[in-house]
Amino acid sequence: MKERLLGFLFVGALVVVALDFTADKLHQKFLGDSLWLQSHWYIPYLMVPVAALLALAFSFGFFRPKGPRWADAAALLITAFLVYITIGAAYSCWKWCF
Repeated sequence: MKERLLGFLFVGALVVVALDFTADKLHQKFLGDSLWLQSHWYIPYLMVPVAALLALAFSFGFFRPKGPRWADAAALLITAFLVYITIGAAYSCWKWCF
């Protein structure tokens, strides 16, 4: 199970960085002046990465009925950590704050 946790940490970090980069590029190219996205910034920068990481954790074998609960808790902590370190204060405040 420890190998799965390390694999999930590594692959999850790559997934979160790729999603963050993609969301930022899409925002810059298509939605730069969108007030809707300004007020709903948490959807592409919080909800999508969390859903992707939880799906990845399930594919790695976590959250199964007969699996160890400590590993599920560790996968949730890794998910929270990865999303926390990739979200910045600037996302909710692109160009309208200053």
